[in-house]
Amino acid sequence: MIDLDLWVIRPKKFSLRVLNVAVLTSLLLPFQASLAADVTDSDDEVDSIQLPGITVWGSNRTEQTTAYIPSKTTIASKLPVELKDIPQSVSVVTRQRIEDQNLTSLEDALRTVTGVTVIPNDSSQSQYRARGYSLNAAIDGIPVVSGLSGAEQFDLAVYDRVEVLRGAAGLLSGSGDPGGTVNVVTKKPLSKFAVSGAVSGGSWDNYRGEIDITGPLNADKSLRGRFVGVAQDKDFFYDKTHQRKFVGYGVLEYDLTDQTTLSLTHSAQKNDTDASYYGLPANKVTGALLDIDRSVNPTPDWANSGSTTNESVFAIEHRLANGWTATAKARYLKREFDYIDTYAWSGVDPETWTLEYARAWDENYQYKRKALDFYVGGPFQLFDREHNFLIGYNYDYYTVDNTWGSTTDRYPNVSLFNPEAIAKPSIPHTSGAADKTVQSGLYTQARLKVIDPVTLVLGGRVSDYKTSSRGIAPSALTDWETGTKETGEFTPYAGIVYEINPKISVYGSYSDIFIPQSVKTFSGETLKPRVGEQFEIGVKGAFFEDKLNASIAAFKLNDVNRSFRDPDRPNETVYIAAGEVESKGIEAEISGSPLPNWNLTAGYTYFTNKFLTHASLEGKPISTAEPENSFKLWSHYGITDGTLAGLKLGVGVNAVSDYAGSRGTQLDRKQGGYTLIGAAASYPVNKNLTIALNAENLTDKKYYASTGGTNTYNIYGSPRNFTLSLRFKY
Repeated sequence: MIDLDLWVIRPKKFSLRVLNVAVLTSLLLPFQASLAADVTDSDDEVDSIQLPGITVWGSNRTEQTTAYIPSKTTIASKLPVELKDIPQSVSVVTRQRIEDQNLTSLEDALRTVTGVTVIPNDSSQSQYRARGYSLNAAIDGIPVVSGLSGAEQFDLAVYDRVEVLRGAAGLLSGSGDPGGTVNVVTKKPLSKFAVSGAVSGGSWDNYRGEIDITGPLNADKSLRGRFVGVAQDKDFFYDKTHQRKFVGYGVLEYDLTDQTTLSLTHSAQKNDTDASYYGLPANKVTGALLDIDRSVNPTPDWANSGSTTNESVFAIEHRLANGWTATAKARYLKREFDYIDTYAWSGVDPETWTLEYARAWDENYQYKRKALDFYVGGPFQLFDREHNFLIGYNYDYYTVDNTWGSTTDRYPNVSLFNPEAIAKPSIPHTSGAADKTVQSGLYTQARLKVIDPVTLVLGGRVSDYKTSSRGIAPSALTDWETGTKETGEFTPYAGIVYEINPKISVYGSYSDIFIPQSVKTFSGETLKPRVGEQFEIGVKGAFFEDKLNASIAAFKLNDVNRSFRDPDRPNETVYIAAGEVESKGIEAEISGSPLPNWNLTAGYTYFTNKFLTHASLEGKPISTAEPENSFKLWSHYGITDGTLAGLKLGVGVNAVSDYAGSRGTQLDRKQGGYTLIGAAASYPVNKNLTIALNAENLTDKKYYASTGGTNTYNIYGSPRNFTLSLRFKY
């Protein structure tokens, strides 16, 4: 099986030297400029840059607007930047679109994003991929190592928007796959009282309620608060699985002065799932996907999983008189996850419909994370032009304590339709292990207005990265053993934006890729880091008074040293470094409002990948998990005149070409191309209440959303389903 981690090629030393000089020079520019700056700016001019008491982190919110695009985004820089000025591909799912499409999870949101493929793992977790690689995560700009592994995904109700930058983004986030970064932006308190919420019911007994209350907590509005609560209880289209979710999110903001704001946030989420679904096995003889009723769930009804997540964030922002901002954020997260289950170990015998099940497992994980992010940035004048500069430091300390036990034997000859023949075992925990990942980095970025139509974006990051592991009870307690350690690794970035006219710009960018690895070879040596580079060129435009954005981009990623299971030792967990690999493609997107009362998002992606050099796989695809062609459309229109005034109608299309083997290149389990159609309709009962009906997969297309191994992870997509909602706002 082919490992799905990243890949790439080391830039030439000459280019590194050039970028080093450029980045170090850019570091000095703001300080040189400050010596010559005119310090006689009026108070009015200062206020026009940043009003007292209005935070940068709370600006550009998309709630209480009808927009499908934000005015600016912070994903490519800690400070707000217009989408057309970012020399990489960026998509944003706004609060209005979240409500129009009735999106309730991060998985729902990412499924709508151009170039992103969502591959379900089970009833609670999924893989998220773009450009052939996994996506990384950030929360309000704070990088999160392994943040999209299913460990830290809160309900979508707590977020204002979801920002997605596709392609390598190591400058601000450090080590990670070059597929891109998902930055979720949390809701912030408002200075005016508001309350909103929704209740809904849908197919398979899916019931949900949410409440959102915000407003000032004192007379001068210097203290503001917000609370979001969610409760959900649902079944699925497959048998036995039942899930309960409870979410609480609270945030306080206090203006210590007109220039300084403090924020304290706490989030809690509890999930419980009975008989979690891991997908179907395949035909044991042919390896082909099964064509059976989508309701079949091969998990025994006694299986259970549950998680409890608590997160606290403290932040402080100070707005300087020259338009600069200094921000510090500290984040602490604790999550506990436990499960007991068994799963299919083999494919299904096509004659008897029986298979072998794995040993039953009882396992507990405790995740803890401590993260810091500090940055200073703002505009400066040099050579009669305004530029922008950012410098910062972030730190992430992540530990996982894991204890487990299992039965001694597997379960043969079990009917696919009666896994309850396996009695629930009592399993003591007999083993334990702990892992620790520490990552930190100093980063800088300069946006230099070289001449009127040209902006040069230069950046660099110096990173430290270390992984360690040890045994814990009930295993013998051992000392920490270092797995991977990298110190002072420099990651450069360069981009250029040429403004053809005020509406259209062209751009190009280069991103360096560096990914430490912890897997070992047969001789016990840790594989060298994966290294490489990404090149991207594109065109962006903003039209209809900047209410509609359009973009098209071409990209190419190369890397080397990707870990690959040692084919000469199939029964051992040892790896070799693969040769050079390449991913390339085209992405095009339009998003926004081309006409009054009409919101639209449409995106097309063409993508290919292959081994350029490899002993036995040269020319073959690295992964077949992502379709070569995909098209996503969502159109939403509101009627303003006549007897139907107030009615809003939406239609969505998701079309993909064939794909296979989400966990390798199992072409015998290929899902052919298909098209899914969704729709929505809403109508205001009065000025405060709106009733809505959302539908998915209207044609009831039967397809596999994930194609895995012969034993499991072959997961059907959802059949036709409906949700009726009543949404209120005051």
